[in-house]
Amino acid sequence: MIVIAIIMAIILGAVLGSRHDFTIETTTTKPISTNNSTFDGYPTAFYSFDNNIFDLYSLRNGVVEGGPVQYVVGYLTYGKAIVLNQMTATEIHIQPAFDLSNSSSFTIGGFFMLEKEKMNATLVQLTTNIGFYLINGILTASLGLNLIVDGTLTIPTNQWYYLSLVYNSTLQTATMSIDGNLDGTRSAIKLNNNSLINTNEMIVIGTNYQGRIDQLTITLKAKSPSEILWDATTIAYYPLDVSWLNDLGPNDIMATSTNVQTVYAWRFNGINFNLTDSYFQADGFTALGTPAHAFSIAVWVRTESQPGVFLTVSNPFTCLLVVGIQNDDNRLVVYLPNATQTGENINIVGPVMPLYAWVHFAFTWSSNSQAKLYTSGFLQGSNSQATLLNNARGQNNSLPMTITLGQYHGAANCQGIQGVNVSQQFKGSLDELYIFSRELQIDDLVQLETQQQR
Repeated sequence: MIVIAIIMAIILGAVLGSRHDFTIETTTTKPISTNNSTFDGYPTAFYSFDNNIFDLYSLRNGVVEGGPVQYVVGYLTYGKAIVLNQMTATEIHIQPAFDLSNSSSFTIGGFFMLEKEKMNATLVQLTTNIGFYLINGILTASLGLNLIVDGTLTIPTNQWYYLSLVYNSTLQTATMSIDGNLDGTRSAIKLNNNSLINTNEMIVIGTNYQGRIDQLTITLKAKSPSEILWDATTIAYYPLDVSWLNDLGPNDIMATSTNVQTVYAWRFNGINFNLTDSYFQADGFTALGTPAHAFSIAVWVRTESQPGVFLTVSNPFTCLLVVGIQNDDNRLVVYLPNATQTGENINIVGPVMPLYAWVHFAFTWSSNSQAKLYTSGFLQGSNSQATLLNNARGQNNSLPMTITLGQYHGAANCQGIQGVNVSQQFKGSLDELYIFSRELQIDDLVQLETQQQR
């Protein structure tokens, strides 16, 4: 710990440049990758922290030095996250370390929730001189002696953020990101022999760090910006093919279903809800329960013999979003209960949905742009008054959300959707469900819609 403290002091002294508080939400358009960022044969360690510090691949298991640590519900609610509180000086040691050479690339990425403001701490240290740190709550990286990468944003406490560091030896660049948004970069960086390591040495995680860590990956692959954005902001991706319960996004959130049928759909197969009491459901969506957190949901819809609610986002105590087809004229409608500063409900009525034709639906929300409804890549409705959604109403309203397809499922305050009978089964088909923890832009939607029809 003494050596690490010295390195932290050197980095702190070398940190230069303008830095700012984390106060704005970035909505810059970036590419969507439907690659689930598998590890492609590169040496990799992955830590889910599900009541232990075991590496998924069993090659680099960790041990706690100091302690104790706790395990609590994590970013993914089906598992755990590790908590380091530093009441006793605590860090995680991992051996063997990765064998780095002058040509090595690497990526560090995971979900972090800080529980102390403006802390100085080690996130992940690969070697004595190569690591990912916090200096006054701002990301900083060291790629060797006097090779410092500065971040700019002060990371707030008590909310999950995906923090990443990528070093690309071919391009000789290092980049740091917060939730997939670039926070700091430096070029003309080449690892030197004095910074490298052999497998007899040790990786260190969490020196002086106070907070939670979940889903941490260390790999000797330089992930692309689109892969980082995918890992950071794709909550789930359900192709709804023959194995329709499988999440092919980075988080593996398995779904459940009742009485759904497989049909030929927009891309390979989709699922149909014509049978009585048929539905598809997945739960544990932490980001959707986070107040003021941007999100987007996209899915292909085919209205068939009976309109009704085909999408509900809710938890046992409140409702965030309901989407359905109106009974009288088959119009698409989005319902946001209790969504204004004064607590008023909002209905956004969209276009008439053609029968037995596939239409791409998307809904986005952010604190900058508020609520937007799209079909086939075109903005069909919006409401700038939707500034304070139900997940920001305090107490249990901020618990993780459940997504239900095919029928209405929600608390009492979900039942204000205009022109839709919530007790009526939706009879139609859905395909290619995406859930993101960011606001999609038009270019993003076009990418989703123009994937090869299967």
